[in-house]
Amino acid sequence: MKQKSVKLYASESVLEHFYEAIANGNSKILKRVHIPKSDVFYVRKAISEATGETYTLDHVERAMYLEGYLTRNEVLDPDRPRGYCSYDTPKEVSTT
Repeated sequence: MKQKSVKLYASESVLEHFYEAIANGNSKILKRVHIPKSDVFYVRKAISEATGETYTLDHVERAMYLEGYLTRNEVLDPDRPRGYCSYDTPKEVSTT
């Protein structure tokens, strides 16, 4: 029997969604929440304190993956380009 894949989603309120799902006993939401490694939260906080710029969790997680600090199994959609930098943009399809 083929299993259905679960579509995960990224959220800035990931911890709130996680605890709300636990409190409400909502296993559907719980299965869909992507919780980045704690390193992503710490790095984002350090960047914010050092620069005053607060990046999204997805942006920090993606940067850490591209720099080799996270493996593809630790990130959400590792093959999906985000467009955060020049080498992380979708490839143009040639029509000629």
